[in-house]
Amino acid sequence: MAEKEKGKEEGKKGGKKFLFIIIIGVVLLAGIGGGAYFFLFAGSEPPPEEEAPPEPPEPEVGPFLQLDPFIVNLADPTGHRYLRAKITLEFRNDEVYQKANERIPQINDAIIMVLSSKTVEEMLSPEGKMELRMELIRKLNELLGPNSIKNIYFTQFVVQ
Repeated sequence: MAEKEKGKEEGKKGGKKFLFIIIIGVVLLAGIGGGAYFFLFAGSEPPPEEEAPPEPPEPEVGPFLQLDPFIVNLADPTGHRYLRAKITLEFRNDEVYQKANERIPQINDAIIMVLSSKTVEEMLSPEGKMELRMELIRKLNELLGPNSIKNIYFTQFVVQ
């Protein structure tokens, strides 16, 4: 019987040792996990929140000048094709607008020269109209100064 009690005591001692080892293991794992968290996450600053890009400002509308209608013969071999166009100019600022009002005859002449150099085919395609717009803007900026014209609008465009 003494052997039985001796075996129970050794079993209790072995169980206590095993429980002690498990507790030490859990504490070590918790320490390692806490240290890893600290070095990986807590030690660094949180990433800055991405700021939404500022909304672009509303485009300012410049002063407009509605020109009288233009009726020009197109560069057609038969000479029977013409263009009727109403054009509105948008300027960068009031100063350029005032300058343009003083130079209407020169503006009209420049526009007529460009329009009359175009063919029917160029005037009928959307690409041709965009090219015409860009050419007129370049020509008028040469006349009034760089970046004077903000845009050109065709308010009527008839080819016959």
